[in-house]
Amino acid sequence: MIPSELLQGSRIDKSSFIPLYIQIRDILKELVNNGKLQPGDQVPSENELSATFNISRMTVRQAIQELLREGYIVIRRGEGTFVSSVPHTQMLLKLEGFSSEMAKLGYRNHSQVLDIQKIASFDSFEMAYSGLGKPPGEPLVRIRRIRFVEDTPFAVETSFLSYRTGAGLLEPGMPDDGSIYNYIENELHIRLSRADHVIQPDLADEEIAHHLDIAVGQPVLKLHGTTFSMTNKPIEYLEGIYRGDKYELKVVITK
Repeated sequence: MIPSELLQGSRIDKSSFIPLYIQIRDILKELVNNGKLQPGDQVPSENELSATFNISRMTVRQAIQELLREGYIVIRRGEGTFVSSVPHTQMLLKLEGFSSEMAKLGYRNHSQVLDIQKIASFDSFEMAYSGLGKPPGEPLVRIRRIRFVEDTPFAVETSFLSYRTGAGLLEPGMPDDGSIYNYIENELHIRLSRADHVIQPDLADEEIAHHLDIAVGQPVLKLHGTTFSMTNKPIEYLEGIYRGDKYELKVVITK
């Protein structure tokens, strides 16, 4: 099958709020994800993509640059563009909030706050106490949210803050699309520097399956770890569970 034949049946929506280059990027990513484009296969050329979707080559070039940045493709000078032989992945390269990360990738997103509580149970939340370096009995603030991308439930995130840090979010209550990182940096004037996270595979239990609208036992990515300030003080302990069919991990290793 020649590259242009792969595009039969693919459509873009020029009236959509999603940028055209993002739509083209996602069409090509789907061809890779569903195996229609294999590692080493040639990707449709800029001219083919431009003609097929009746868009400018500049728009196509933006999509190609996104795929190149994300590791999906490689460009061989004088030969063309090919699917990378390195597994493609995406996620958590910079310390920034979920909403900011998704917005930069061109996706509409929002959050739903499940609950915000003051807690003081060391036995139930030992990992959070340890991650924040707090002794048993000292109260914490716990914030649980569902993250949505294009109206699809994408992740369940639970943030733990010391009571001193998080008290301002208890009353009158954090809005659904409020940003914890913006609150910490802009209102509390605490500069964040790094996050130490562990990511591991897991399976969705009944509660997570309900929140993410997936089947019980479906693969998920589980993350936990601590975000630190510029003075190396633990500020947030995060537990996140992300849909395995939607979220990927990108690791860039340099010498």
